[in-house]
Parts: sequence; C-alpha cells; structure tokens
Amino acid sequence: MGTEIKAIPKLDVIKEEEIPHILEPGEVGAILELIVSNKDGKVTEQRVLKSKSFVQQFLQLLFVKFAISPTVAPISIRDTGNTLRAVYDTTYTFDTAAGVTVVTYGIIIGTGVVAPTISDYAIGIIIPHATMNYSACTYGAPAADATTSQFTITRNFANVSGGPVTVNEIALYCRAYYTAAIGYFMLIRDVIAGGIAVPNGQTLTVNYRLQAIV
Repeated sequence: MGTEIKAIPKLDVIKEEEIPHILEPGEVGAILELIVSNKDGKVTEQRVLKSKSFVQQFLQLLFVKFAISPTVAPISIRDTGNTLRAVYDTTYTFDTAAGVTVVTYGIIIGTGVVAPTISDYAIGIIIPHATMNYSACTYGAPAADATTSQFTITRNFANVSGGPVTVNEIALYCRAYYTAAIGYFMLIRDVIAGGIAVPNGQTLTVNYRLQAIV
C-alpha cells in the first residue's frame, strides 16, 4: 500500500495564485476539483467547487483521533452499511489510501441526486469499477501560501462502459477499526449541480483539497 502514496512529508511554500481561494478566512474545509480528459490527456471540462458536505462521521472520527479513544471507551459511529460501530483509535483511523479497483474507501463516485444531509452515511448510488475504472488514491504533499495550507487527495475514474456516464455525487470514505475489525465510514458527500458528463473512453479526475484558511 505504501507504494501507492505519492505524498512527500514536508510543507512546501507555493505561489498564492496557484491555490484556489474559495473558502473564507477562519474556515477549515475542502475544495473539490473535477477534471474530464480524453485519451490524449486533453482537458475537455474542468470545475473547481467548494465542498459543502462534511458529514457527522468526520467530526466523530476526528474526536477518536484527538482523544486517542481506547478500546475500553470507543465511540459509536455509523458505517457505510448503516450499522453503528464501536470505533477506537488505531493507525488506520482516517485511512483513505485505497488501491486500484477498491470501492469500499477512498474517493467514491455515484449517480444519486438527493441533497446531502449531516446524517448521510453512504453515497446514494455507487458507480462500480466495471463502469468507471477506479485508480489508486494518490496524495499531494502539504503546501501553503500566505493565508492557506492544504493537501490534496486524487483519484482517477476511466469510463469503460461503452457509453457516456454522468457523475452526480462524489464522496470520501475512510477505514477505521472497531472491535478488532476494519470498518468503512463516509467523511464527505457532495452532490454536483447538473452532474458532470464523462464520455466513453475519457477519464474523470477528482481532487479533494483539504484546506485551512487564516
């Protein structure tokens, strides 16, 4: 799994104009970038949006990390199968480093159009790997400018369906431990207004850029 992670453990200072500034000062959130490209790598569509839909499991799992919740005092968190799990802190908490073909965690795509709520626990209708090939999740190292610190999670989805596919929802799932088993939990779910069409043979690249703004 380690060979799939591209992040370099250092903080780079980059030019201010290279970071999209959509969040407001004082906010911690995410930028969602969607890029459609053809087989030659030419970009046919690109959108940069503010991610609006962190769900309750995000802060629950963050509490698990902050409090180093032990096995004797786990936190009850709903997994992507709609089951409450007794989660405790391990090195796997917040693991999003999914490999090729993996659809249980990492960045996930779907066709559901129901508006997000804070209590969402799973994507509405998942698009399977057989339709949009899931690459491994990769990572851009932490970077900063004068006001913004960020890192990026990236995943590519190649349309092999034989026809166009419209992606309406994007989610970020992670792994975490509960009672000696690995569970899967949703952190973010965004619904894209109008969806984003991916023609057959083209690739959708999804970048989640988690940011802190001062």
